[in-house]
Amino acid sequence: MFEKLKALLEGIYSYFAPKDQVLHLFLREHLLVTLCKKAPVTMSAIIVLASALLFLLHDIVNPYILGVWYVSVVAVALFRLLKAWKRCSDMQKPFEERYRTFRKEALLMAALWGVASFLFYPSGLPHYEAVFAIFIILMASASAVNLAIDRPVAEVYVTALLLPLAIRVLFEGGLYYTLFFAALLLYGVLLIMSIRQIGVILQKGIRQHGELSKLQKRMKMILEQTPAGIFNYDRDLKIVECNRAFSELLGVPRERLIGLDLYDIKDENLKKLLKRVLDERRTLKYDGPYASMLSGKEIWVSATVAPLFDSSGRLEGAIGAVEDKSAEHEALEKAEFLAYHDSLTSLPNRKLLGDRYDSQIAQAGRKKLYSSLLFLDLDRFKHVNDTYGHNVGDELLKESARRLLKVLRKSDTVCRLGGDEFIIFLPMISEDLSMSVNHTLLVSQKIHKALAQPFEIEKHKLFLSTSIGAVMIGTRGESLDEVLRCADIAMYHAKKLGRGVTSFYEEFMDEQIKKSIRMEKELRHALDRNELKLYFQPIVEISTGQVVGAEALLRWRHPSGITIMPSEFIPVAEESQLIHQIGRWVIEEACRTCRRWEKARGDMPYISLNLSPKQLRYSGFYEQTSKIVEESGVDPSKIKFEITESVLIEDSDRAKELIDRFKEIGIGFMIDDFGTGYSSLSYLKRFEFETIKIDRSFIRDILKDEDDVTLVKAILDIARQFDYDVIAEGVETKEQRERLRELDSAILCQGYLYSAPLCEEEFLRLL
Repeated sequence: MFEKLKALLEGIYSYFAPKDQVLHLFLREHLLVTLCKKAPVTMSAIIVLASALLFLLHDIVNPYILGVWYVSVVAVALFRLLKAWKRCSDMQKPFEERYRTFRKEALLMAALWGVASFLFYPSGLPHYEAVFAIFIILMASASAVNLAIDRPVAEVYVTALLLPLAIRVLFEGGLYYTLFFAALLLYGVLLIMSIRQIGVILQKGIRQHGELSKLQKRMKMILEQTPAGIFNYDRDLKIVECNRAFSELLGVPRERLIGLDLYDIKDENLKKLLKRVLDERRTLKYDGPYASMLSGKEIWVSATVAPLFDSSGRLEGAIGAVEDKSAEHEALEKAEFLAYHDSLTSLPNRKLLGDRYDSQIAQAGRKKLYSSLLFLDLDRFKHVNDTYGHNVGDELLKESARRLLKVLRKSDTVCRLGGDEFIIFLPMISEDLSMSVNHTLLVSQKIHKALAQPFEIEKHKLFLSTSIGAVMIGTRGESLDEVLRCADIAMYHAKKLGRGVTSFYEEFMDEQIKKSIRMEKELRHALDRNELKLYFQPIVEISTGQVVGAEALLRWRHPSGITIMPSEFIPVAEESQLIHQIGRWVIEEACRTCRRWEKARGDMPYISLNLSPKQLRYSGFYEQTSKIVEESGVDPSKIKFEITESVLIEDSDRAKELIDRFKEIGIGFMIDDFGTGYSSLSYLKRFEFETIKIDRSFIRDILKDEDDVTLVKAILDIARQFDYDVIAEGVETKEQRERLRELDSAILCQGYLYSAPLCEEEFLRLL
């Protein structure tokens, strides 16, 4: 029977269930929540009515059936009460499922009270009949009021209560019951009409509320999802509302922001702006920093704040839109920083140096104070880059910058000019020139000491020195360009002095520079005008006096009639890159000379040529030279190259590769100025030379300085161990020759005792 009753209720529910979902979801949910909250009252009222009915009818109707009905009503009421409590607390189940269960429970209760009209109507007892009817009518009226929002359920509930009673009354017969029947039907119809009228009103309200709710939800959604932080404050400067973006921007929960008094914020500028918007009733903007007093978060914001008026034009407060501009501000600051600083070391660049120089030199001029500027160039930095890579080079520059900053005053400026060049500007030192010079010299000594300390970079231990050019700046307001030019000249002069030293600018340096520029210009035309000539100084056997070779020495016959020595123009050629053209001409001319000697006299001595370090570093040197030798047809063994130990020190791998490749085609190498370098013995072991040339400084005092004799003996012993020939340079006297003969009868000699450098014709006559 229970299954049939359940099926009946399902059918009734399906029939009356709204197909168009007239009830707005919001109000249906609101109805469900309301009824759930009122369940204790309504279920208690139902139990009270059922209990009253039980008390009224227990002597009139079958007590067992009445008891079963009463227990059923109480059980359903308690069950509904329990379900109502769960329905309010359990939000995990879908709303539709919870609402369907509520409808079924309501219809079940209506069915129980409808059954009571058939089973328990107190026929023939007017007073009991009236009380019974009043109970049923009260139930119907109460259900109509409570369930009016859900019209189908309300109509079913009222019909289930009143219709069975009306039919049961009609069964009694008679005019009185007929009128009672009609009254019940009329009341039921009026009640249903009222329900429907209430339903129409509710549906209209529902639609309007739904549209308003949709609009509110959309506006709330827009407010919450707006990327800008939105906040609203009242006339007392208290926050009324804000969105999620505003909360996240400040790093403070929304709950703590609502009601926040803006009079308490730290930023006075922003506080004044918020008050001005209300006072002046106009939109204002703020761009600047903001530090949250609640979270401590510091950001850069852009805020637009506008007054807020109601429909009557009354000022309600203001509304603001805030954006976090920290990233843009940081990017702008970074761009501005990079415009005035070096990107690698973060030191000021030339532009910032210029700004500081102009302002501080102007002050120094007014105060009659001397200033100075140092031009630093890191010695052999290119060698570090080429050997260890640019990453190590970059780290070396950054560490150098840090060390320079440590030895200077806060008022001094360290600038990276580019590459491995740094500028140090020492403004407003002293009114006394000598004190200013001493201070500048002291700073330069600190710099030399700081940079001389070993650098530990990527497991490499590197040693560095710097050449410094210093310029004293008077009170006349010299331009930065002129000061830098002078400092650059002084720095190059320091390099010529041997690197790792400081050189103060002097006027004669300008003359040297101008002379070098003139010489470079004239040297460019020297080859075309056939002004370069080779001279030859013989190399002879000490025991026989036979000439076995000749060192080719370059001379420049200047148009003025003066013969310029290589020591004067070769440095200029190296600096201007003319050395490659001159070096090629020397090799070509030496090969042509060898061919002429072979044709004229047959077996002739070899010619040795001095190579510049820059020639060896030229990537195409081997290919160029081997091609010249091959095309000339000269015997390669008649050409020898002389190099100094400094070449081996600076780029030993490159030098070894070239020596080995030239040896394969028959061209041998000599070490010039042997004994004056750093690691002669280690290079003798690694490189395959043919000849060692003992530097003239050891030969000059060989007759009176036993230390020189000892050194020459040691060199001779080492050379014999490696099977090298030995040439003693600078033999000027017979006594020197005899002393050398005593030491080694197989030694070769070169010097003015035998001959000065000769032109080709004179050399051939000497032979």
